[in-house]
Amino acid sequence: MPASEGLILVTGESLVDLIPVEATTFEAVLGGSPFNTAIGLGRLGVPTGFAGRISTDAMGELLVERLAADAVDLSFVARAPQPSPLAFVTRGTAATGARYAFYLGSTAYDGPSPLPAQWPDGVAHLHIGSFAAVDGALGEAALVSLRGAAGHGTTSFDPNIRPFVVPPVDRTRALVEERVRLSTIVKASDEDMDWLYPERDPHASASAWVQWGPRLVVLTRGGAGSTAFFDGRQVEVKAPTITVADTVGAGDSFMAALLGAMHRDGGLGPRANLGSTALTEVRVGAWLRFATAAAAITCTRKGANPPTRPEVEAGLA
Repeated sequence: MPASEGLILVTGESLVDLIPVEATTFEAVLGGSPFNTAIGLGRLGVPTGFAGRISTDAMGELLVERLAADAVDLSFVARAPQPSPLAFVTRGTAATGARYAFYLGSTAYDGPSPLPAQWPDGVAHLHIGSFAAVDGALGEAALVSLRGAAGHGTTSFDPNIRPFVVPPVDRTRALVEERVRLSTIVKASDEDMDWLYPERDPHASASAWVQWGPRLVVLTRGGAGSTAFFDGRQVEVKAPTITVADTVGAGDSFMAALLGAMHRDGGLGPRANLGSTALTEVRVGAWLRFATAAAAITCTRKGANPPTRPEVEAGLA
């Protein structure tokens, strides 16, 4: 099938991850889940734009330079005079993932969303993710855009739960579910599902979500692989065996590569064919394998460093 036409617009936070090197020494790494996803899409050669608030300070300049270096459209970026937001990272394992402590107040994150009130011309797909998608002014703007997507393009949502920065679980669950119902594609980790629905198996939660409106729901399970739910069917893909250097950004690389694979196959945008006859096990399985390979490559590197398309294709060969 021909590739999807139009821009993938990613909206949400960009920030500086402070990753421990020694007990009291940290390395500053550019990050933020939506930022990482936009970078991942850019490296895959997908037309991508980023709609986020970025500081005019030195770290903000580096964030903008990184986006531009990977051919991400900056037309939707809002520059703010407040300092760049920070996230202190605690390294995890392949099973647990990394942990984060965020510093967002009185930073460039803290302000109105740069998303336009109406669906932007030339945008085929909108991706929202992380805490910026569910809470505050940024979350409300993302919700408005999801509601206005019908007839204009497809949408995707990655809740990427960060327990210490989102509202209490009951409130966050309601916010997440509202966005799931309005999204074409949803990706969530088993950790996300365990936090949102601690009394229910993550597979059961993902299976329930796909009945609410999304055409495709994908559950990721770290080193155990991923499962896609669609039209009453499931496809499971195992993760390759790798030596893990870092899990930071792996989920974002998966999300970017999933969208990148769907874009390549004409699966995004207002003319996307995501009907029951188009979403075959073979097609969805190929998307999952591409996304899983991208996430695995990222895990072999330090920090959120998503691969290029040739690197992913080499990993699949």
